[in-house]
Amino acid sequence: MKLIKPVLAKIKNPLIEKEIDTANSGSYVNGIIQTFVTLLIIVGVLYFVINFILAGYHMISSQGDPKKFEEAQKSLIYALLGIVLIFAVFAIIKLIGFIFGITGLENLTITWPTL
Repeated sequence: MKLIKPVLAKIKNPLIEKEIDTANSGSYVNGIIQTFVTLLIIVGVLYFVINFILAGYHMISSQGDPKKFEEAQKSLIYALLGIVLIFAVFAIIKLIGFIFGITGLENLTITWPTL
């Protein structure tokens, strides 16, 4: 005789658009991975935009000083390399998911926030 009946709960996370069924924990982990990767990409893109604007400002305000201009140019190149690296890591993560058959990584998508 069972005195306690198991209850299957549905969890609603505002960062993950779908409802999470605790009976299927794989989809919950996939949602967490998706949210984490999307958050990192959004933060990386915002960091790139800020550094890109600051590097441009420093180039303009160097007033012909070759040393300041070179530092601003390096900062601009590093910002561009950073954004390329972010999307390369995303592609590598998807490739690893495809090779090893990990559905949580294989089905990653970038979902941009909307207003």
